[in-house]
This record gives sequence, structure tokens and C-alpha cells, in this order.
Amino acid sequence: MKFLCLCGAYGSADKFEVQLAPLVKELRSDETAELHFINGPVEAFPPEGFEEYFGQGPYFRFIRPVEVEKGGSDVLERIRNFPKGLTAEDQMRELMRGGITSVPVPKPGTIHSNESAQEALDYLYGIMEEEGPFDGIIGYSEGATIAATLILHEQRRFETDGIPPMFKCALFFAGWPPMTPELDTIVLADETDLTITIPTCHIIGSLDPYLAGSMALYNICDMDTAYLFDHAKGHTLPRDKDTVRELGDIIRNMTLSLGMA
Repeated sequence: MKFLCLCGAYGSADKFEVQLAPLVKELRSDETAELHFINGPVEAFPPEGFEEYFGQGPYFRFIRPVEVEKGGSDVLERIRNFPKGLTAEDQMRELMRGGITSVPVPKPGTIHSNESAQEALDYLYGIMEEEGPFDGIIGYSEGATIAATLILHEQRRFETDGIPPMFKCALFFAGWPPMTPELDTIVLADETDLTITIPTCHIIGSLDPYLAGSMALYNICDMDTAYLFDHAKGHTLPRDKDTVRELGDIIRNMTLSLGMA
């Protein structure tokens, strides 16, 4: 299987490949999968206080950070004080009151497309055409949000235009819920029937302070084919040998279930 891999915000293809190196080695050991890493289309700079966390540049994002004059504030600025709530969906609603990354959240009943998100989708469709086909997609943090948004957009294209989706499965590391195919708001399970229908694996950390994002993404996937994998750490990628081997086996089983082995 060939996976398209989307890094997190202020990451890069090279950094993501290093972060996932143990899993890359595990999957290549028996030719289970080939991983293709890409940068986001937007060069960016970490917000104040996050420079050391993201390491040395260059830095990339799939969504442009908000500009102050447009109103609101960037999500990565707001997660410093991640909201509490009874459910993952409640927490995400509170967090997104300031806007979907680069634009304010539209009021119900209004139409407002996220231009930056559309540019990200166009960029990814171009890579799919030039460097694909890909059997699956992998996303980390912001990359998971864009990957999930792309999957929903592919599903909608199939419904409206009859274009078969390319991706047959997805892996989400420390993910966040996607945007709707119209790119006007985020998708939350208690507000919509939109569902990611392909098999998914959600790699979460039970100590992740932003766990609500991962669970909100999990909740909009088909529960019959969505697998929840807890590496019991924070907003990080699993690297220890036993955990990586177990995750590799889950991916192999997913491959077998799709008849891709």
C-alpha cells in the first residue's frame, strides 16, 4: 500500500518522516506499506512561545494562520487555554468560537467558504494526480484535519460527480475534526450525519491535553471500521518498539481487510 503523509502544523515532510521513522521501518520491513511525505503548501512561523517546541525551520502549514486584521485568532494561539466541556464536541465548539483557523466561524444559515482550506485541497488533489495513486492517507494533528476534510470532499465528489475516491483507508495521529465539504464549519457528530465511511485508525494519547480533538474526529467515522489505538502518552507520535510493532500489526490487518496485501 502507498500512503500519502501530511505533517502537523509548523512541521515538514522531513521532520514528519523522522518522527514516524520507527513506524516507517516497521512497515518497510515486510513491504506492508510505502509512505510518501509532503510539506504543507504554506510556509509559516510558529507563534510566540512555540518556537522551541517545533524545532528548527523551515516550517509549513496546510492552512494559513489567521491575520489579526481579519478578526479572531489562530487555533494554535487559542489551544494554550484548551476549553473544558462535557463532551468532545462541546470542547471543540468552544475552541472554534474564535474561527476555523483563518476565518471566523460562520453563523448558522450563512455561506462562507474557507479560501485557505480550498487552496489546501487543490494542492493535495494536484499531488494525488501527479504522484499517486495512493491507497491510504496519514495525517498528524493539522495534517489529520486536512486529511479527514479531503476524505469527506472525495465522498461528496463521488455523490455529485461520480468520481471514485482514491483513498481506501486513513490513519489519524492526534487528530482534529474535519471541515465540511463546503468548508464552512467543522464536522461534529452531534450536529450532522456526515460520516467518514472508509476504514480508519485513530492513534491517540490518553495524556494528550487536546484529546477532545482526536475523539471528535473518531466520533464522525464509521464505528464498524474505526479503530482506536491509545499509546498512553501525550500529543506525540509513538516511537517505542512494542507500541510500534502493535500499530504495525493493526495496519497490516487493515491492509488484509481491504484485500491489499
